[in-house]
Amino acid sequence: MGGTARSKAFRWSAAAVAALAVAAAAVPASAAPAAPAKDPGPQRVGAAPKAPEGAVRTADPAPGKTLDLSVVLEPRDPAALQRFVAEVSTPGSPRYRQYLGTGEFAKVFGAEPETVREVRAGLEAKGLTVGELEADGLTLPVRTTVAGAAKAFGTQFDGYKLKDGTTGHLNTAAPAFDGRVADEVRTVVGLNTLDSYKPRNTGVKGGNRKKQTTTDTGALRPRLTGTTPTMCQDVKDYLAYAGDPEYPPLYDTKDYWSARSLAAQYNMANQPNVQTGATIAVYALENYDPKDIAEYQRCHGTRVPVTAVRVNGGPTEPVDPFGTGAGLETALDVQTIIGLAPQSKILVYQGENTWNDATATYRQIVTENRAKVVSVSWGLCEVHTPADTRSAQNLIFQQAAAQGQTVVVASGDSGSTGCYVPVDAEGTPHPEVPDQDQLVVDFPSASPYVLAVGGTTMQTSVSGQTTWSGSGGGVARGFTVPADGFQAGRTGAGYSDLCSAPADTTCRQLPDVAGVADPATGYPIAFGGGEYWGVMGGTSGAAPVWSALLGQANQDLACQANGPVGDVHRALYQLPATAFRDVTTGNTNLTKSGNFSGLYQAGSGFDLATGLGTPNGREIVAGLCKAVAPSPASTFAALAPARILDTRYGIGRTGTAPVPAKGTVKLKVTGVGGVPASGVTAVVMNVTATAPAGPGFLIAYPSGTTRPASSNMNWLKGETVPNLVTVPVGKDGSVDLYNAGGSTTHLIADISGYFTTGTEGSTYVPKGPARILDTRNAIGRAGTSPVAGKGTVSLTVAGAGGVPATGATAVVLNVTATAPTSNGHLIAYPSGTTRPTSSNINWLTGQTRPNAVVLPIGADGKVNLYNAGSGTVHFIADVFGYYTAGAEGSTFHTAGPARLLDTRYALGTSGTTPLKGGTPLALNLNDGHTLANAKAVVLNVTATAPTTNGFLTVWPDGTTLPNASNLNWTTGQTTANLVTVPVVNGKIDFRANTGTVHVIADLFGYYS
Repeated sequence: MGGTARSKAFRWSAAAVAALAVAAAAVPASAAPAAPAKDPGPQRVGAAPKAPEGAVRTADPAPGKTLDLSVVLEPRDPAALQRFVAEVSTPGSPRYRQYLGTGEFAKVFGAEPETVREVRAGLEAKGLTVGELEADGLTLPVRTTVAGAAKAFGTQFDGYKLKDGTTGHLNTAAPAFDGRVADEVRTVVGLNTLDSYKPRNTGVKGGNRKKQTTTDTGALRPRLTGTTPTMCQDVKDYLAYAGDPEYPPLYDTKDYWSARSLAAQYNMANQPNVQTGATIAVYALENYDPKDIAEYQRCHGTRVPVTAVRVNGGPTEPVDPFGTGAGLETALDVQTIIGLAPQSKILVYQGENTWNDATATYRQIVTENRAKVVSVSWGLCEVHTPADTRSAQNLIFQQAAAQGQTVVVASGDSGSTGCYVPVDAEGTPHPEVPDQDQLVVDFPSASPYVLAVGGTTMQTSVSGQTTWSGSGGGVARGFTVPADGFQAGRTGAGYSDLCSAPADTTCRQLPDVAGVADPATGYPIAFGGGEYWGVMGGTSGAAPVWSALLGQANQDLACQANGPVGDVHRALYQLPATAFRDVTTGNTNLTKSGNFSGLYQAGSGFDLATGLGTPNGREIVAGLCKAVAPSPASTFAALAPARILDTRYGIGRTGTAPVPAKGTVKLKVTGVGGVPASGVTAVVMNVTATAPAGPGFLIAYPSGTTRPASSNMNWLKGETVPNLVTVPVGKDGSVDLYNAGGSTTHLIADISGYFTTGTEGSTYVPKGPARILDTRNAIGRAGTSPVAGKGTVSLTVAGAGGVPATGATAVVLNVTATAPTSNGHLIAYPSGTTRPTSSNINWLTGQTRPNAVVLPIGADGKVNLYNAGSGTVHFIADVFGYYTAGAEGSTFHTAGPARLLDTRYALGTSGTTPLKGGTPLALNLNDGHTLANAKAVVLNVTATAPTTNGFLTVWPDGTTLPNASNLNWTTGQTTANLVTVPVVNGKIDFRANTGTVHVIADLFGYYS
């Protein structure tokens, strides 16, 4: 084996490890405790890696060399995890898309605490430094040295130099663990440092000709909802320049596909009904140049936020597009997504290209759960990827599926021979890479929990596409799928049992789908600090195309209402053939690899060259979103208002400190304030912010889910601002109240009702808007004098404004306080009951303040509106519907929170101009599925940047503008209010009475 005497001193055989264990356990007979269960002795976990063919032994690694390792534990019930992933991913399952929330995976499937303690104790007893358990509940980070790892795991380390000149080491034996815990350990990542992932692109076509400086600034525009951007003319002209014989001209749809041209062919362009932008993570094992991204956005007029997230310090290799190629892959991935999903937000997770950090990068993407689509363009042939890495990463992909994240992976650029690496543009095989003639697939595309994307060649139109010969695919050797799983009945031509599949399983086949990958018809990208443009190909271009498409699906109204697409395999394979553009010609046999089998031919339907085919985008989006079952139907139970949170007095939360900036109150809502402990889908609360130290806003959302971009109310320094909130309840019976401001504030919450799947609730009947009270004009009360301080308006609601004289259990009102002569607040409560201490509206002298109110109706058909201020005030009340115990009403479904309208950023509108007074804006809710037949929607509506004092009316499209208002504001003020509005013609209308104002609307539920 070679090596110095010093290096041999830290080599331990299995027998030596066993002897040490016995010696350590020996104690004097007189002190011996009761005999424990027989210790089976050290056990090996996994198998020893093999040195690649042609690798040459070099000096062993220095004993003091630092190693960062990951000890990955088994989930507490691996079979249950596999079942759960199948259930949440299978259309028709009762659990379909009922994903785990952020942080829940560790609680449900993480290792048992006792197992963690035992494994930690064993590692520390062997002298290893063990960090805190990772957020997945399965990974213990370990720092040691080569000598420490050799001693602790009973292995040797040999150094090697690969034929391509890179060096590293590997462990000569699988790591040993104490027999009592060995079965609880899945693998150890980081003992093997040979080889690394490679980017799945083919480099830049068109040379390194520098683009001349242009005066075209391509002024950045807001992220246009669903509008596919057009490439700027100066770059088109630059690529088509024919005056230099060294660089032939390149033309759109012939030599490359611009975003708009490709989106048109894939039916992805100008997506209708796009709402909140999806967040897409890009997996990167390199640095990139933000100037490249800025140049692409300049040319396309986009404004997609791109944020780098560095993992364990991130990569150290500098960007070098003209040498090592570092930075090109990330440029291709990010720019492709920007062009096809301009409404998205992109997080670039960057890790060092080592097996441990490559795995840690996946782990951080998944445990943070900030992005529901993950785009991956890095891989290595399956047989050269260490088994420990494959095992650990496959488990991470399972976690992603359990949380509703879609991992999209390039299938490789070496055709059916995944280890084949060409050394030049003519495809001459690299003489230094072993197994180049073997039928091998890429990893991680081989995992059954990722969507593997192969490649095509396409010129002019989709009708002329064929298989790109470099499209990676075939049959995995180390992964199986259930015989009745998503690939049931989908055996590609050339399939063979390379994995020795056990009974009731088959080998994993890939790719699943395909997209343009041939560099001859690739993707235009900016690189070299934004000073160069060129064309790149590879399946690493096709993968972000599918990532963008699935991002479009997640931001479609239907999926916004019912959850992200998650692990799409089962839903995707069930879609009709018309959802794909079948690729029937070509194969993936690169004969220069030395393989002449020609097994994987494209053909009709699924094949091992291009999978199901390329996308028919709109049909795929519709199909994936229609596959979602609506959230459970719920009915409403009104409650007398009850205070369940007041951070000033330690109610609902320990302590009396205000909520810090960017702080969250996790508020238990089930089992308190009259809300039952189970069967609750959403709660209705009046939330008040008081004594804020600066401006801010509130985001209320289900506990355990990703915080949305929606908002519920806005405040200025020192203001007391209330708003009614309807918010879905998290699985643990809690909701999160997030202070999105930069300063502290106190929060108060008064419960006024809940939605339930039980039998005690009432259904909703949309009515109005209809004005039933205006003390200024003697509507609903005799006389026009204001309400006196400490005075009460007894308002008859039964038989008024569309509410029936009998049978209504609760009423939905929008109540406005105006012209107050002192500071004060409103308390609304059912007639005939004790006045509560809760409040509904707070105002300052002279302010006009509205708020939605949901109230039980008193036995006499009335509700009371109490002026708790000392001065006078006028009250206005508009009916927006009622609840009834009868069967004529509609049931409620939780949805979102999701932003449907934002005139500042062309969300739900065609432009970015504010709403002009007197001009109605119709918001189209007809998504073709979930909201198309909604009877009413529950929105939080915000008005911001008004140029004059005014008010907003929201009402059903196709009906007469009512004499009612939902929001009132003063110049420059930001105001929010909850609105429950009937839907007619699949639309609702918004109208400001004067001036201009920007309007935002966030969906919190709907009635059907």
